[in-house]
Amino acid sequence: MENERAASKAEVDFGYFQGVDIRVGRVISAPFAVGTRSPSREMTLDFGVLGLRRSIGQFALIPEDDLVGHNILAVVNLGPRKIGKYTSEVLVLGVPHPESPTNQAQALPLTVSDLAVLGSEVF
Repeated sequence: MENERAASKAEVDFGYFQGVDIRVGRVISAPFAVGTRSPSREMTLDFGVLGLRRSIGQFALIPEDDLVGHNILAVVNLGPRKIGKYTSEVLVLGVPHPESPTNQAQALPLTVSDLAVLGSEVF
């Protein structure tokens, strides 16, 4: 997977990209989400002026202590998504975890500097 080259997705109009609201949030808690199809975490995220939001994501290979307190990037305007008994309000952006089992996608979250203001928009 290290040297694997994937084809790019279809080109999108810049205006379409501008409609995606990506913000800086801080992980407040990240316990395991019980009862999901794939091992996942239920993350509570602080987006500053946007308030607290919840995200259910496949970050189970990362210890909770390594997530809490870190700033991540998330899409905040996708609308809620039902995942098992949970509702995910935002999508935390990530990349494939190198130690993911072949039958189960796990991720590493995209993180940003602690200097970034919570709720800041990515441009």
